[in-house]
Amino acid sequence: MQMSSREFNKDKENDFSSWYNTIIYAADLADIRYNVQGFVVHKPWSMKVFKKLYKLFETELEKYGHEPVSFPTVIPEDNFEVEKEHAEGFTPEVYWITKQGEHDMARRLALRPTSETAFYQMYNLWVKSHSDLPIKYYQSCTVFRNESETNPFMRGCEFMWIETHNVFANEKEARAQVEEDKKILEKCAEVMCLPFYFFKRPQWDKFAGAVETYATDIMLPDGKTLQFATTHYLGANFTKAFNVKYNDENGKEHSPHSTCFGPGIWRMMAALIATHGDNKGLVFPFALAPLQTIIIPIPKTGEEKNIEKYCMEIKEELEANGVECKVDDSTKTPGYKYNFWELKGVPLRIEIGAREAKEKTATIVRRDNRDKTTCKFSEMAGNVKETGAKLDKDLLKKAQDDLEDKVKTAKTKEEVGKALDAKCYAKTFICSTEKEGVKCSQELQAFTKGGKVRGELVGEKKVSGKCCVCGKTGAQVYIARQY
Repeated sequence: MQMSSREFNKDKENDFSSWYNTIIYAADLADIRYNVQGFVVHKPWSMKVFKKLYKLFETELEKYGHEPVSFPTVIPEDNFEVEKEHAEGFTPEVYWITKQGEHDMARRLALRPTSETAFYQMYNLWVKSHSDLPIKYYQSCTVFRNESETNPFMRGCEFMWIETHNVFANEKEARAQVEEDKKILEKCAEVMCLPFYFFKRPQWDKFAGAVETYATDIMLPDGKTLQFATTHYLGANFTKAFNVKYNDENGKEHSPHSTCFGPGIWRMMAALIATHGDNKGLVFPFALAPLQTIIIPIPKTGEEKNIEKYCMEIKEELEANGVECKVDDSTKTPGYKYNFWELKGVPLRIEIGAREAKEKTATIVRRDNRDKTTCKFSEMAGNVKETGAKLDKDLLKKAQDDLEDKVKTAKTKEEVGKALDAKCYAKTFICSTEKEGVKCSQELQAFTKGGKVRGELVGEKKVSGKCCVCGKTGAQVYIARQY
């Protein structure tokens, strides 16, 4: 269903879950009524944003030397069994194909939950010499995971993402790629107006088969974090498992080191909706909006043709300058149109009445704060772009300020619980050894009703202190509830 922002009537601050689930359908982003549970139909309004998100990351990846590839959706079961830790980590989530027509298949095929085992099977064939390295490949695709609980754009059985699979001659080059992945995230997140924390996950919570896992978390309004990207240093785990080797300049054989990086395009949509939206509906950044500017004619008897003509002149001028816009010439009232396009999150609205048509001016209204400015037709394109850029800058600043306000220092598990109940991160200490850390982490999670160790904040000075659970020496970490 679609409605106007006046009809929307949901309270984001006090009932985020209801607000989020209603806005997805009210703004016509998705439909869950497809007759396979956990699989979502994506509507045009969301797909336009998804295409921009893909382009944003693909452009940035290629700037840093990544090249696009496309691998099969299916992965044979024996590929999974090559890297034992990885297989054990993902097998419970895998969808298996067991029939080919009417015949049972000799070996099961998996719908890819992630593609390490597909890529490295081919890297075994492609990598022979040091001159074959580095390899920096990515693919834009969907992946499949058997999720018992689903929520559009947050957790699903099929979801959109990009995955890179990179191979380097040595550890130093591979670790440098992790830093590069972080830079790519920072550049793209700025366009999305989304501040994030980049955590090094604890060893007990790393990606199956990785040496180290780094994850990108964003805090949503209900105090739960959403992980929307990960990057992993894999060491030589996968290259050794798949017998990927190269000869150096002296003919000596080595196992290369590798990384993988997964920007979660699907979850980025959830982050955009949750971070920027308000009680009137969606608020999209100007750079990513499915429609950047809506032009609303305000009719006056006897002046309809002049107003309509001027609206089309504005549309043509903006489109000639790269602005995506539309004239709403429907028979609805101007007030209804204002509310409808506010619900849809269009960043800018241009109001055109008889006076504007006569004076060749326009009134520009921002979606986020309803600020109005008036400009001449000759300055229209530049003014719209400038206003859109200012809107994006303000969205990012607001989100950054909100994130900074959502970190509380905690010394005990009781204080951790209070911080989480206040919809914040708890900054505390947890046992640094894997065995003790797991135990204390589990106790803390149970005590706080879902508080999980997100990890050490990358770039923050490392300090140690007393574990908030047992009092032993531990590392400084962030705790939060999560999706």
